[in-house]
Amino acid sequence: MGIGAGMSQSLNSIGMGTMYSIGYHRNIWKDRLRFNPNLSLGFYSPMYITDQPDQYFNSININATLNYDLIRIQRFSIVIYAGIEAGKTQGYVGTGGMPDYSDIGPIPQKNSYYVHDYHIGGNIGGGFRLVSKSRKTAFNILPFNIRLGYHHFIEGHLKLEVDINI
Repeated sequence: MGIGAGMSQSLNSIGMGTMYSIGYHRNIWKDRLRFNPNLSLGFYSPMYITDQPDQYFNSININATLNYDLIRIQRFSIVIYAGIEAGKTQGYVGTGGMPDYSDIGPIPQKNSYYVHDYHIGGNIGGGFRLVSKSRKTAFNILPFNIRLGYHHFIEGHLKLEVDINI
């Protein structure tokens, strides 16, 4: 399970917001290499972005990553990961925000429209992993998370994950 804050941009939308994820970790090699399929859902709006129209959109992604403990000292490790993903950005873009300008003056605002952008791509990231004494729980602090995809899709997040062994 994870939660993050960051930004998302696709072909027709841009915004900042929160992202939630849920998935499964499977140990592959010596408890250092893990496979993690997961589903993430983000909620975004153009807060603090004044030159964009009003936008409210969601980003839904299915991800599959390989996580590797690059440096490990007892229960602390530096983690890196890479993977693939597919997803959809959907929402509503309105007419608010600052107007665009040309040489002859303001450009009239477009009409409102719905956004449905699909993408496939990859993701990379890294951070720190802290494993509990019982080895049943681990906390991942991931300040570097970048997703890139087809149709000008990009997301970047600061993220906190909790892994629970069942």
